[in-house]
Amino acid sequence: MKIKILLVDDHKIFLDGIRSLLSEIENFEIIGSATSGEMVVEMLKSITPDLVITDITMKEMSGLELTKIIKEKFPEISILILSMHTNEEFVLNAVKAGAAGYLPKDTSINELINAIEVINNGGQYFSKNISEFFFMNYINRVKQEHNLIENEKLTQREIEVLKLIATGLSNKEIADKLFISIKTVDTHKSHLMQKLKCKNSAEMVLFAIKNKLIILE
Repeated sequence: MKIKILLVDDHKIFLDGIRSLLSEIENFEIIGSATSGEMVVEMLKSITPDLVITDITMKEMSGLELTKIIKEKFPEISILILSMHTNEEFVLNAVKAGAAGYLPKDTSINELINAIEVINNGGQYFSKNISEFFFMNYINRVKQEHNLIENEKLTQREIEVLKLIATGLSNKEIADKLFISIKTVDTHKSHLMQKLKCKNSAEMVLFAIKNKLIILE
């Protein structure tokens, strides 16, 4: 059975080029193409692709917004992002929105074909460069946390609390998430402010950002 694909990009020349390349693949069927997210939402009323390949930066509705809408209304449809943006923020937000894969626009046709097949079989696919980037970021974050434990004399639990404070959670939400009491959260916050020489929660948030313990969206 052929993989039914819907292509989305607001640059028609690029869209036509991808359509031409993928149309030559025997087990692929391009059932439609669109230059905007709004067009896709309308098209999905009458067609059901297995996979939507979309750019991120488009006029009016972004590829991230489109991904969210598709996954809410048609969770069975897989999404592959094909974008010139490969920094961590874009990739993470795409994954949060429900994308199953992410490739840079300069990817090879062979890698694109491989990604489509992997995702259609229920997997996830990220380009080698993106995967390595995430791996290195993860390693660096682990090292940073280790340094904070050694140099600032923080405990692993205090780092967990600090990261949750920095994401904007209330004391009660932190307590619920970590299965501890609100009083214990207060104690951790007090210790953190003393150890980090912070006057308030805002300064702790800045500390977490500077030390790359959280990713700004």
